[in-house]
Amino acid sequence: MQNNLESYYHRSRLIIKYWENTLSAAESEELEAWIDASEENQLLFAELSKEATLKEELKQMGNYYPQQAWKKVQAARKERKQVPWAGVVATLIMLLLAITLKWCYLREALPVDKKIENRGTSR
Repeated sequence: MQNNLESYYHRSRLIIKYWENTLSAAESEELEAWIDASEENQLLFAELSKEATLKEELKQMGNYYPQQAWKKVQAARKERKQVPWAGVVATLIMLLLAITLKWCYLREALPVDKKIENRGTSR
């Protein structure tokens, strides 16, 4: 899919350069080869050539660099660390279990201590 996007982007840049009259000889040959490659390409290029306003829009699009923007998005996605939810849930369960066990232990241990203290004072 990435290769298709790159080839579409490359062709669109060639068309923009065509409208701006900035195509090199090699780029001009490449664009002509693409146009001649299929009837679909010829129709698409003819459709793009009809619109006078499209020429201005394509010039404006030439100021944007989607590949660079996409690289920034990919870099940001790599930098963003995903929270390991399974680890977080397991830690919370262990914490709750530890608190519950400690509470149960103290609850059972407290009456035993009082009984020992009470035995010693009653003698």
